[in-house]
Amino acid sequence: MTQAPYAQLAVASCRMCGSVPAAPVTFRGHRGLVVLMQFLSQEGPFCRDCGLSTFRSMTSRTLVQGWWGYGSFIVTPITVLINLAKRGKVANLAPPQPNPYGPSRPPMEPGPRLLQRPMTIIGLAIPFALVLTLITLANLGS
Repeated sequence: MTQAPYAQLAVASCRMCGSVPAAPVTFRGHRGLVVLMQFLSQEGPFCRDCGLSTFRSMTSRTLVQGWWGYGSFIVTPITVLINLAKRGKVANLAPPQPNPYGPSRPPMEPGPRLLQRPMTIIGLAIPFALVLTLITLANLGS
C-alpha cells in the first residue's frame, strides 16, 4: 500500500514561521487592571523556537502585569503554572526545519531563559514584597 502524495501536507507547521515540526499549544497571559482583568492567549501550532519565545514573553509579561487586580493575585500564578505545563510540548520538539510543502521563514529567537530576564525577576518580587509589606503593617498595628 503506498501513501498518497498529499499525506505529508497534514503535518502541522508553525503559525509564526511556517517551520516543522510544530505542536498545537495555546499560551496564556493575564493582566490585572485594579478592578478589571484582561485575559490574553496566543494559539499555536508553534515550532520549538517560536513556541519558547512566545512562552517566555507571555509568561514574563504576566509576572509583571498580572498582579494589579483584586482577583489577579489568584489568577496570575495559575496562568503561569498552566504555561509551564504546556512549555514541554514545544521544548521537546526537534529543531525547526523549513517546511518543504509551504512557505517558511526563520524562526523567532527564543531570547533569554525566563529567569534570566530582569522584568521576570521584578515580576516575581512583586508578590513577595506585597506579602512582606502586609506582614510588617500587621506587626506595627499590634
